[in-house]
Amino acid sequence: MQATAHNETRTGNPRRDAWLMYAGRGTRDAARTIMAVLIGIFLVEGLGYSQSQLGLLLAVSLAGGLLLSFALMLSGNRLSRRTSFVVTGLITTFAGLLLIFTDNVWLLVIGSFFGAYAASGMHVGPMIQLEQSGLAQVSHAAGRTTAFSYLTLSSAAGRIVGGGLVGIATFLIEVKDFDLVDAHRITFGVYIGLNLLTVVLYAALSPAMEAKKDNGGSTARWPNPLNASARGRILRVSALFGLDSFSGGLIFDTFLAIWLFTKFGVNEGTVGGVLIATQSANLISIWLAPRVASKFGLLNTLVFTQVAANLCLIGFAFAPGVAVAVGLWVIRGLFDEMDVPTRQSYVMAIVPDHERDIMAATNNLGRGIGRLPSTAVTGALWSGAITIAPWLTGAGLKLTYNMLVYAAFRGVHPEEEAERPGSDR
Repeated sequence: MQATAHNETRTGNPRRDAWLMYAGRGTRDAARTIMAVLIGIFLVEGLGYSQSQLGLLLAVSLAGGLLLSFALMLSGNRLSRRTSFVVTGLITTFAGLLLIFTDNVWLLVIGSFFGAYAASGMHVGPMIQLEQSGLAQVSHAAGRTTAFSYLTLSSAAGRIVGGGLVGIATFLIEVKDFDLVDAHRITFGVYIGLNLLTVVLYAALSPAMEAKKDNGGSTARWPNPLNASARGRILRVSALFGLDSFSGGLIFDTFLAIWLFTKFGVNEGTVGGVLIATQSANLISIWLAPRVASKFGLLNTLVFTQVAANLCLIGFAFAPGVAVAVGLWVIRGLFDEMDVPTRQSYVMAIVPDHERDIMAATNNLGRGIGRLPSTAVTGALWSGAITIAPWLTGAGLKLTYNMLVYAAFRGVHPEEEAERPGSDR
């Protein structure tokens, strides 16, 4: 693992900070997987929400992630990254408590707004932009993609654990004869405990992962991507990531759970098993990502592995039975997240060090804005009937995004790839 400081005189422990961020991501994503699998079933089957209401509630969740991301960007360097990690974790934990202690729809709307009930709202919000810029801060250029690979491996491992923990709900329902609402609320208690653990991990971060000053000796108090030296790249990345995020909002795990539950009659435990198998496939591809990128380049890796994943998604939409559907979904998992460490490494590499926070915040705002309407669109597409439209629309838009990214950035290579022909680095 190559995660050492850019500046050896900087106080703190960058290697430990990297591992704390890996552990925090894994724990956080174990919690997010519990939420992803249970929230749709809990609200629709347990509390009686319609599919359209579910889509709107999840859109509210994404709006909350977007607002917190925007607030973090505006805060500039007034809050340390460590403080921002801890505060965001506490907010998410409190919002989870509402799922246990209230049925009031308006309180659940508030909880969804601040607590990422969409199980992806915070994944395009404060936490992930803090991870991107913080991990880049404690990694050398040569080890940056490997560091992001470890972060993504931690995410996949966490989701495997979360998929197993979802089985608590099935055990309580089928073995202990709990009703669905009570069983899910007990499992949400595990979700809350995991979020509290992430708060403890992030509280132990050192000053080494804080933002560096620019060449003028200061950091921007009010970050503005329009004033950044790399504003062209930052804004192009933000716009393209918005398209990708909208597409992803049509196909994320909450809707997979409902699809398998409704179309094929599988239970929560089986859905959890599918997620475990998928994340196991992800572990292989994520581990391979820096090796593939070192041979073919970061951009080629993040684009063409996604093309393969989206072709599998089209096949999944037309699967005639649960075995074929699950098989294609798992094969998709072999490619689907290979772009994550390569994408994160790439966008941090193509801007100056002191503009990494602006890049992370702006592209995550783009992802948040893109994701905001997508869950509501999926809810509307599924209103009254479960259809293949979201899967096909999502796959088609993602393929479009892949080609646009390649066209926009094929001549832009990070420092470690500067010798490649055609680079404008």
